[in-house]
Amino acid sequence: MWLNENDWFAVGLSFRVALVATLLFLPGCVALGVWLGRGDGRSRGVIQAIILLPLVLPPVVSGLLLLHLFQVTGLPIAFTWGGAVIAAGVVAAPLWIRNVRAAVEMVDPRLAIVAESLGASRWRRFRTITLPLCWKGIVGGGVLFAARALGEFGAVMVVAGNTPGRTQTIPLAIYSKLQSPTPGAIWPLTIAALLIAIAAIIVGERLARGSR
Repeated sequence: MWLNENDWFAVGLSFRVALVATLLFLPGCVALGVWLGRGDGRSRGVIQAIILLPLVLPPVVSGLLLLHLFQVTGLPIAFTWGGAVIAAGVVAAPLWIRNVRAAVEMVDPRLAIVAESLGASRWRRFRTITLPLCWKGIVGGGVLFAARALGEFGAVMVVAGNTPGRTQTIPLAIYSKLQSPTPGAIWPLTIAALLIAIAAIIVGERLARGSR
């Protein structure tokens, strides 16, 4: 097979990290996106700036901050695949939150006002108005999140390390192969990463189109 055992482990771990991070960050990203999209205010501006920090910070810096947080709080997930989940999720979360926020901002606020005047609770307004109308943004943001988590390098390397067969994801395995004395060793996994990225784009487009 063109991928060796360590390559297959890196592919499997990358998918596991992306999937678990997506499920773990789903409620928070959707809730924050909806909250940010429903109004203005100083508190929203400050929180939005904090949320967007991972987009502008070097991923290595985000990883260092997370690693320090784990050390201060005593959470035993540094240098484990669970740490990779948190690191990838934190870096990718702003993409999902921004997509949801943009989708919510496009919903006519008068719909919620009318529903509230008819006695609909906040949860019911979200379930029957916001969620159906913002579904495309939620799905699209989720696909972007998963793809970003799948390919995260800097933060994952700092938080989880680069141990083959334990915490080595696709980007980390490719980085290790760059230092290999065999020039062609890098291409099988690189091509696999390219195919995975293309597949993610196709699936995301179909999901977004089907959610209209």
